[in-house]
Amino acid sequence: MAAPYTVYPENKHIKNGSKHFGDLSERHRYPLPFAQVKPHYKDPDAELFSQQLDDEPFFIDLVEIEVQESTYIPFDIHDKRIYLYFMLKGSLLYTTDTKKKIIKTQPNTFLMSYYDTGRYYAHAEPGEYIAFVVSMDTEWIETKHQKCRNIQYILDRFKKGHLPYETMNQCRMDRKVQRWLYKIYSYSKDNAGAVDGNLRKYVSLLIEYYDSVLEDQWGDIAFKVKDFIDANYCDIRLNVKYIANHFHLTTRTLLNIFKARYHVSVQQYYTELRIEYALRLMKQKGVGIRDIYMEVGYTDERAFRYALERYRNRNK
Repeated sequence: MAAPYTVYPENKHIKNGSKHFGDLSERHRYPLPFAQVKPHYKDPDAELFSQQLDDEPFFIDLVEIEVQESTYIPFDIHDKRIYLYFMLKGSLLYTTDTKKKIIKTQPNTFLMSYYDTGRYYAHAEPGEYIAFVVSMDTEWIETKHQKCRNIQYILDRFKKGHLPYETMNQCRMDRKVQRWLYKIYSYSKDNAGAVDGNLRKYVSLLIEYYDSVLEDQWGDIAFKVKDFIDANYCDIRLNVKYIANHFHLTTRTLLNIFKARYHVSVQQYYTELRIEYALRLMKQKGVGIRDIYMEVGYTDERAFRYALERYRNRNK
């Protein structure tokens, strides 16, 4: 499995890839003994140390960042992948290429996500950040974790959904998760087979644990509403009243619980999903507004144009 992304794609690195770091190794809080390459990037605002292993069906990356001034760190994703992401220290804001917020990761949490190809950014304020990233082959997950119904549901959305990216709920890392992570990044045997077996064992345990956490979160009504919108935003019937009726809630209750959880209104959330999907379709098919607005949940062209104008104004 080749590296699924490139950090600082304009090649602002001062050293890229070797078996040894020399004096740079002393600056790592979490040395990764089995890393194959260790890119080191630097620009005036930040310095980034990466330790990577490409071991099918996994790609492992332990990233440490030291930030002097508030900055956006660019990275290009080369093909659509699923990730397990562990935020060991600090809090990073991930955005699209237009700087639209995707998620703000919290310290000592982990989550599953997927991203399609394209340019993204990680925004960081001055400070130190450490993240552990595991990219996985979907066929391996599907085969080895058939009983994890929530993980299988995520895989189904990954394969069939229209969203270019999606992040699942962040979960607090308890001592069990921290112990399993330690078993991964501290493994020191210089044997490819042993490293591979160790990865498969503990990544599997982490996936099964995350599946059980998602099972608990299905009782969260705000999460259910978001999931329903993600699956149905192109339905012309979808509006606030329709969603409230579906969940047997009053409109006020629906609006309050969703805004409190996701910091955006229900209408703005599904409108942005529609507009972003429409923009992708117009680009892919080479068609105009008149040919596309009904495919994304609108029955009136003027309403679509108004929503599109507001979206563009917000994202200037």
